[in-house]
Amino acid sequence: MAFNLMSFLGGAAGAGSDYIDTKNEAAAAAKLTKEQRQWQIATEGRRDAAARKLRRDVNREKADDRLGTLTTLGFTPEKAAKIASMGDGAAEKAIEFATLGLSKGIDVNTIFNFPSMSGDLGKADQQIINTTIEAATPAKIGDLNASSTSSSVTSGGSTDVLSREFGINTDVFKSLYAKPDKIESSYSSRLAVISQKLARPTKDTDVEALKSEQKILLADLGAMKEAEREKKGTTSPSYTIGTISANVSEVRRGALMNKGFKIGIDDQIENLNEGNQHFADIASIQIAYELNERNSIIKDPNMTNVLAAIHTVGLSGIKTYGFGIINDTEKAKNITSVSATDFATATEQGQYKAGQVVKTTNENNEPMFVVYTGIPNYKTGMPFIVLSGG
Repeated sequence: MAFNLMSFLGGAAGAGSDYIDTKNEAAAAAKLTKEQRQWQIATEGRRDAAARKLRRDVNREKADDRLGTLTTLGFTPEKAAKIASMGDGAAEKAIEFATLGLSKGIDVNTIFNFPSMSGDLGKADQQIINTTIEAATPAKIGDLNASSTSSSVTSGGSTDVLSREFGINTDVFKSLYAKPDKIESSYSSRLAVISQKLARPTKDTDVEALKSEQKILLADLGAMKEAEREKKGTTSPSYTIGTISANVSEVRRGALMNKGFKIGIDDQIENLNEGNQHFADIASIQIAYELNERNSIIKDPNMTNVLAAIHTVGLSGIKTYGFGIINDTEKAKNITSVSATDFATATEQGQYKAGQVVKTTNENNEPMFVVYTGIPNYKTGMPFIVLSGG
């Protein structure tokens, strides 16, 4: 067979032409694919940018809504902005607390400024807010109204103490005065919680921190009341009956324990008997004195009436005890008789025992019988109760 050079060259030329066409087509396809990819990337970029803008707009709108809701619920613009900046979770919690607080007459913005609040809305902050709001919630206990927190802590409620121990009708009492405004109610509720914790401290209770916070809150509330008196000439109530009850329970427990009494879970004295009743009455004088000191700046009329009633109960018991000794021939032999000068010196130096009956003379040199208490009478400042001749 003869080799056909022309056929070979023609075939090669055809193959070369096909290769060039394929290469050109591939180049064109690659160019088209690149342009399509660039267009696709640009399109996706524009779409992503639009989506991001939409998200920003939605988030901005949500943030504006949160700010508006927070300020409407009573937060200051600064406080609302800070809470909103902490994210959706914090804002939702704050809105939840503020809504609940308003329904109970509590100003949550005030609670956020309490010294015990860190401001991060963590578990500790949430507990403070919850217990403060709960303390403002009336819960029926027997025939009395006490705070729900009080009832859960004292298992019977500290308002039971007012009725059982001091004969105070809280229902009548509450009808005498208007309810404190929401800011003062916020202070009142937190002070109630602190008193309840101080009355029954556990191993985990930071007593010093609670006392420090109590002192700060009382000072702040006192400054508010001073300003009110200067402006209006009168003092409106700052304390609810639940807060007063919690304060009484706290102070009473300390006063009775100082006299050697054991206090049960229901706030009743477990070892009270005829022989030590007068010490419980002296404790009432101490309770009235301490409450009066605590109320010296605030001058809450509700607290003033309660401490006066407690003082009257103690005074009555001490007089019954003292006259029982004076009128008993045998017991009267133990009465100490001293001159007015010696009595003044011995009293100043604390030489007498609590419950000791002393016979001395008054400013007219007339016989005077007293019962030494060792506790300043909040009305006279003297550490004794005059029985007769005063």
